[in-house]
Amino acid sequence: MARKIDINQLGKERVLMTECIGIDAGGTLIKVVYKERDEHLYQTFLSNEVEKLVKWINEWHPNAKLKITGGKQENISKLLHNPYELIDEFEATTIGIKEVLKRADLYLPEKYLLVNVGTGTSIHSVLGKNSERLGGSGIGGGTLMGLSYLLTRQKQFEEIMLLAEKGKRTGIDLKVRDIYEGDRSPINGDLTASNFGFLERMTGEELQEDILACLVGMISEAVLMIAMPFARAIESSTIVFIGSTFHNNALFKKQLQRFEYLFELKLHFPFNGQYSGAHGALLY
Repeated sequence: MARKIDINQLGKERVLMTECIGIDAGGTLIKVVYKERDEHLYQTFLSNEVEKLVKWINEWHPNAKLKITGGKQENISKLLHNPYELIDEFEATTIGIKEVLKRADLYLPEKYLLVNVGTGTSIHSVLGKNSERLGGSGIGGGTLMGLSYLLTRQKQFEEIMLLAEKGKRTGIDLKVRDIYEGDRSPINGDLTASNFGFLERMTGEELQEDILACLVGMISEAVLMIAMPFARAIESSTIVFIGSTFHNNALFKKQLQRFEYLFELKLHFPFNGQYSGAHGALLY
């Protein structure tokens, strides 16, 4: 099984065997995949840790060819001494998702929707070996981080998710059942009528946990509602979600999975999906 490693635990002779490294330089994170003795290994750096990435490559992989994708690819390539190749981001992602699905033992229909939730969200249709970018949104993991800071002053992703897991949405989000009495609701009463819309209940002293739970709910619902018309357009009920936003984020997945039955969808969150771009660059 592929794993993330501590390079200090490896002998330098082994690490220097690396022939090629796939790098996905995103807006928030730099994801790295490389292969040693038939095993895929993973590394992640913050996007503002480019010098740390360069030092790591120079020290441990000075002879490796680099295949770089992502929005920050050109910035990184200028700082490297290794030979490199720049790969189109969308092409790398759709090549890489096939490898991720295979390694996760996920066998999907030939046609499905691929939703990449990173700093923002990018949506692709996949049909066999062909893919097409259909659209996207500025709503994504970057939105979660920015609004979390503005609303609660929390800046660490792990802490944000730990707090959100403890929170409740009932005092801040306005549900459909809060508007309609009895059985008069034309749609499921548990659906959100207005994110952060229950002004009558708000006191101005809401807990951070509840605010962050509502924020995760708002972003996950928005991403799904943006993706669903694209799924219908390509006549597929299968949606594959990838991206760093889902890493160690059970709540985000849970919020999305609530809609599987309601909208007759099949949602998948493949293991190591956030490395699809890096995998695709490596395989290109």
